[in-house]
Amino acid sequence: MGAEFNAFTDKENCCVYANFIDTHLDSCTELLFDILTNPSFLTEHIKTEKKVIIEEIKMVEDNPSDNIMSYFYEAVLDGHPLSLPILGTNNSLKMIKKSAILDYFKEKFNISGTVISAAGNIKHKDLIDKIKKNIGGMENRKYINDFTGQEPPDNGSVKKIHSNKTSSVHMCFGGLGCRRDSEDKYPISLFTNLFGGSMSSRLFQKIREEEGLAYSIFSSNAQYLDTGITIIYSASSPKNAGRILKLIKDEIVDINKHGVKEVELERAKENLKGNIVLDVEDISSRMFRLGKGLLFDKKVLTINQILKKIDKVKQNDLNDIVDKYFKLDKMSLVVMGKLNKGRLL
Repeated sequence: MGAEFNAFTDKENCCVYANFIDTHLDSCTELLFDILTNPSFLTEHIKTEKKVIIEEIKMVEDNPSDNIMSYFYEAVLDGHPLSLPILGTNNSLKMIKKSAILDYFKEKFNISGTVISAAGNIKHKDLIDKIKKNIGGMENRKYINDFTGQEPPDNGSVKKIHSNKTSSVHMCFGGLGCRRDSEDKYPISLFTNLFGGSMSSRLFQKIREEEGLAYSIFSSNAQYLDTGITIIYSASSPKNAGRILKLIKDEIVDINKHGVKEVELERAKENLKGNIVLDVEDISSRMFRLGKGLLFDKKVLTINQILKKIDKVKQNDLNDIVDKYFKLDKMSLVVMGKLNKGRLL
């Protein structure tokens, strides 16, 4: 059929999905629900999959730009489940028994705890009919909500240095962000875009275009049900790492003193809105956006509603974001690479 069937685990959800030509709706819906209602979970398959995931862990460890993110989450969110790596560890994989997998699947993959999302050339009624036809094998037990609103730990300013043999130094600088339901959601996304989220951002222009100190430099944020995280990332030669960190701090101090400029805010708004609108053009991205909205927010905002929320953000809102989430004495630093006596040069 030329269809793609896959699954992934994120920090707060699991997803099983299919991409296919619309003429194969019947067959692909049946197959997708067969996977969800009649999984074999054969012992030999579980053993094989454990080996595959161990190889994936090795790949992440060999990629410092991925690996440092795990270290950064661990440093900032230590004591909270979000600090744990999605892939687990070699030891945790070895400890997982088949019975634990079966119990988890039975508890989580049931009708009341599942969202079904679709995008593309499909009518809502047709989708409902196909689901009703195939959903009979799924249990309708009470959904147990794991998200109890656990407060993120106040770990303060953490500094971690991980030595390895890479020729470059990778840095993450940041701290706690906002939750998915926070009013800061759009202001903080606009600020990280303005600060280091595009080619016209402050950090890209200063550190890469003007100083030529790094190829990769950006800032971003992620929002979860309990909390969020802000990240400023750079990769450079060891001799430039200290200079880059100073420039990042200088820009934060400058914004604290003088605020963001109106032209910066407008540019960030257009950039963020452009990314959102272009993302809708991708059918898979639209499907995932609809699903996450229903699963976590219990509602789905239209694109126009999101764009209006972005347009409403004012300069003062961004200045408040800097004061709230980018206080230098509370920001954490995680560094990976070869440093002189464990110090930034």
